[in-house]
Amino acid sequence: MSRHRWLSYGGAALGAVAIFVATVVITARPTLFSDLVRGPQCQATRAIAEAVAPYARGQVAAFRPVTPADVSTLPFDGSGENARTIGELKGRVTLLNLWATWCAPCRAEMPSLAALQEAKGSDDFAVIATSIDDRDANRPEAFLEETGATALAYHREPTLTLFNSLRSAGLTEGMPTTLLLGPDACVAGVLAGAAPWDGADAKALVDAAVAAH
Repeated sequence: MSRHRWLSYGGAALGAVAIFVATVVITARPTLFSDLVRGPQCQATRAIAEAVAPYARGQVAAFRPVTPADVSTLPFDGSGENARTIGELKGRVTLLNLWATWCAPCRAEMPSLAALQEAKGSDDFAVIATSIDDRDANRPEAFLEETGATALAYHREPTLTLFNSLRSAGLTEGMPTTLLLGPDACVAGVLAGAAPWDGADAKALVDAAVAAH
């Protein structure tokens, strides 16, 4: 990875300030519901949130563990009757990234997410990248090729139900947003803004999450 490529992310000392600057805020749209379920069905994710907390450092210092919330009913691909929900991702740890073609930090981050999938993708872990572009279905798919992120499968949730439901629950404010999900489709933590996901710090966090699974 070139030094020049990650200059925009700043050093660890910039912390939350750099992440805030890199985050793109989206205007309001209707949500599926405003209060995600937090309860015993997230027990597996609770252990993951505790295990990864010490690994929120260095290039992923902006990652914050959260009280686990069940997001299994939220869509991550498609719309209407054909929408696929996060519940389909149960069974392994998932890094769910929300992006859009108009988001400059997303363009910088996408290759690192693809590299993480290539390095760590398995029956126990996967990177799922979901476009929230609401126009021109072919443009986001072409974006993956343009950014060299073809290791990532193409997913698109054009209604913004996913993004705005997460925002209503206080789990995101802008783009990009990356969620760490446990095998029970609950959120263990979130990182707002772009990060080098193929770096050593990110891989250590992922390894800790999988080990706690």
